[in-house]
Amino acid sequence: MAFIKKILLFFSLMPVFVLSESDQIVEDVIEEIKPRYIKPVGAPFRMDPNSPEIQNVANNAVAEYNKISRGKNYFILLNVTSAEAQVTNTITYKLNAEIGRSKCKKSEDINLKACALGKKRLNCHFEIQFHPSKNKNALIDSKCKK
Repeated sequence: MAFIKKILLFFSLMPVFVLSESDQIVEDVIEEIKPRYIKPVGAPFRMDPNSPEIQNVANNAVAEYNKISRGKNYFILLNVTSAEAQVTNTITYKLNAEIGRSKCKKSEDINLKACALGKKRLNCHFEIQFHPSKNKNALIDSKCKK
């Protein structure tokens, strides 16, 4: 009879043991799941200003700026200081860059890489939109100051 009492006592404590073990497992899982900040879809994010992608976009922005600027000389990209992108149905790049006026005239058909730099420098903010369906960059906004 004592043996049966011990077995009954063992089985009566078993659910408590199992429950406490399962609670421990749940607690371990809860500790592993930690909240973290995830950028919302379409949120702007920083990019490396020296990356080939940003350098390409910046050179295209300066080429477009050369078309719309009233100056007689071409400008050349000197440095991209910051870059940000936002992906929606297009990719919008926002760049801050330093450009310098070259000694090459717009009236001449030249290779910009061969142009000597003048003294004038501008700090510019460019906003460029890339349309994947057209595979084209478009300069949306440009603001330059000394």
